[in-house]
Amino acid sequence: MAAVKSGRSIGVLEDAVRLLRSAGFSVVSLHWMGSVPLALALLLYWSALTRGGMTNEECALWSSAVGLLYLWIHVSRAMFAARLWRTLEGGGRTRWTFSAISLQAFLGTAKIVIWPMALLVGFPFARTVAFFRYAAALSARADLDGIDVIPHARRLASLESGLNWAILPLQWLIGFAVTANLALTFAMLPALIRMLTGYESAFSRGQEAFITSPLFLIVSMVGGWLAFDPFVQAVYCVRCFQVQSLETGEDLRVRLRSLRSPAAALVLLAISVAVPRHAIAAASAGELQEGVRKAMQAPEYSWRLPKAPVTGIRGTPWLVAVTERVLQGINSALKWLGHAIETIVKWLFGRLGMSPGSDSAPLPATAMHWSMYLLLAAAATAILTIAWRKQVFRRRPAKPAEPVETTAIRVDDESIAADRLPDSRWLEMAASLLDAENFRLALRAFYLANLAWLGQGRWVTIDQGKTNREYELELQRRANQAAEARALFADNIAAFERCWYGMHGVSRDDVEAFRQRLTAMKERLA
Repeated sequence: MAAVKSGRSIGVLEDAVRLLRSAGFSVVSLHWMGSVPLALALLLYWSALTRGGMTNEECALWSSAVGLLYLWIHVSRAMFAARLWRTLEGGGRTRWTFSAISLQAFLGTAKIVIWPMALLVGFPFARTVAFFRYAAALSARADLDGIDVIPHARRLASLESGLNWAILPLQWLIGFAVTANLALTFAMLPALIRMLTGYESAFSRGQEAFITSPLFLIVSMVGGWLAFDPFVQAVYCVRCFQVQSLETGEDLRVRLRSLRSPAAALVLLAISVAVPRHAIAAASAGELQEGVRKAMQAPEYSWRLPKAPVTGIRGTPWLVAVTERVLQGINSALKWLGHAIETIVKWLFGRLGMSPGSDSAPLPATAMHWSMYLLLAAAATAILTIAWRKQVFRRRPAKPAEPVETTAIRVDDESIAADRLPDSRWLEMAASLLDAENFRLALRAFYLANLAWLGQGRWVTIDQGKTNREYELELQRRANQAAEARALFADNIAAFERCWYGMHGVSRDDVEAFRQRLTAMKERLA
């Protein structure tokens, strides 16, 4: 039964792929018409929150915009599902009314509460997902009016719930693969552009920091959702159409409507003329029934077969039935496990020259074969050796840290990173250079001390490929409540760039001002 459901679920996914291909880009763009604005709004809202400094009015405005776009995506998704439904029906008319649009807004709001509750309970989660997706597909049908969509979608979602559970893991697996491929593409794209065009950007210079940032993960997940959610809706449109066809036979009507073309009519006429009447009359009723039975057992019609009748007392509570099925499954699993263990034991003792399954065989001369004792001795020796080495390494005193060689470090070397020395050593070098009246190098030493202190406190991550602007933005994210400290750091960055890259003159007062701003920044971030 599990293999049959797995095969049927894969067939549903394949039908969804064919449906999307036949629908075309214009239909998929209806989904993106609502999902892309919502994704952009969420990314901008997250960026504004992480930068800090947002007022209550701005936060309320952003929240309202995201809420409205969240309702709009459910309307656009319903329009997309309605077009897919028309493709499945081979045409037809969709009717969009105010009640249909209001229903999608209501369902989108209810989903925020119902989905977490269904996920927490567990067993109704697949049915809940199917209900909301079915409601999107049925909302624009002409024969359903507004609120009538809800009971109709709920009834269809309750049919063949086992297949809904079989579809979910496959969708999660494909969605994870799509997101992982997009993340790999985003990670390789800056380096690939640099290799092909020679264009150097902030992303290619700090590729490691770009990949490890939360923004990269969020963009990858949003991109995977944009690419994969239309396929998920197409899967549930196909499922809804199949389940409803069990009652209405709509799939047969679609095939019959496809035979209305002149070419199909000529083919049917030729067949009717070519087959003699006496051959049709010669077929007995038993042969016709046998032919119908064989046709119904074909694989393509297996999903239309009714369920096998449930034996037992009619009216058994569903909780008792579910418990019995669970116990039967556990019993079958234990039997299979016992059989597998018995097979392995027989094979092992057969290789050792013993036959534990035979009652008439003589008892072995020893309790176990000599090879088993040898294996146990080797395992015990390995465990004792690992434990002894672990104890020895634990007692061995740690080697003292080798002193950092500072004599070869030059302050004017552009390749020297700030984390090469602690901030105290940079401050000592800056003080000695200030006494020697080498103000330009003293200012650079204070600048490296500033970065080293921020790196030790994990306010920034020191990387030789980063720019000063990137350090500023990183400090903004991590110290969004310390606006004065961020302003002092920005002033120090500006003073350093004026003298180091702009070749402006540097005086003792400039260096002392830099030192005072550094001290004030430490006090506010401490």
